Amino acid sequence: MKTYLLANSKSGGWDRVKTQLATLADATGIEIIHMDQGALEHSLPDSGRLVVAGGDGTLSRVVNAVAEKLDRFEFALLPTGTGNDLARSLDLYGAPIEDDWQRAISSPTTTIDVIRVTNGRSLYLLNAATGGFGGMVSTDVTTDDKRRWGAMAYWLTAFSKLTSLEESSIRLELDSETIELKTLGLGIANGCYVGGGFPVAPKAKLDDGLLDITTVPNLPTIELLAAGVDFMLGREHDPNLVRMFQSSRVRVIADPTMPYSLDGETMQGLDALFEVVSGALQIVAGENPVAL
Repeated sequence: MKTYLLANSKSGGWDRVKTQLATLADATGIEIIHMDQGALEHSLPDSGRLVVAGGDGTLSRVVNAVAEKLDRFEFALLPTGTGNDLARSLDLYGAPIEDDWQRAISSPTTTIDVIRVTNGRSLYLLNAATGGFGGMVSTDVTTDDKRRWGAMAYWLTAFSKLTSLEESSIRLELDSETIELKTLGLGIANGCYVGGGFPVAPKAKLDDGLLDITTVPNLPTIELLAAGVDFMLGREHDPNLVRMFQSSRVRVIADPTMPYSLDGETMQGLDALFEVVSGALQIVAGENPVAL
């Protein structure tokens, strides 16, 4: 199976590793496809291993570009994005780029689920969708902020938005029940993390055929911060406040409609069906992935 390097020069960490990756690709005879040059769908091969240098949104974009022939491809991720949340779940975050490269081109793949989102049309997510607060934060983080602050850009923007949050009434139509509640936001997760390492679904597995759904209550700012800290540190939390569900599918209806972040890419006003497509993707993982 031929291997290709797909490079997203707009990803937050690209400038830091581009010279090394060009040298490594040249030494192994691997072709580099620059994703910002022309339509992606016309730049990709019909099959092969696609080593993607970027973040969650970059990998999601590539998967959607080949969605109709997904079984012809293997994937590997070089985490040069801003949040790198899927990489964290797969134990691909924090290693030297040379180690990342060697694993990406030579290690066997494992099978993971993807999320299919249907809202008039279908698209695929690998990591998570966040609605409400998380979607608003993703919308307001600028490219310059990402380059300057990395994953901290999400946290800094989140703190700045805490006093202007809007509550939504939502209806969650799950496999076996329908839940109605008021929330500042929700996460619909395949992996464990969003926003540069926040464990929105700490027990989520990428290969269990289930979505992990977390809802954020409308709390005073100090209590909201405390709940977030508890989540980050893995402490026990009040299940009557932060509510968590598992389901193979969930339809979300919100009033007012919420902004969403879909694998880090923003979308406004989404009322949609989210469902698991089990075992749809072959991807390289690290040695100790928390979400497998």
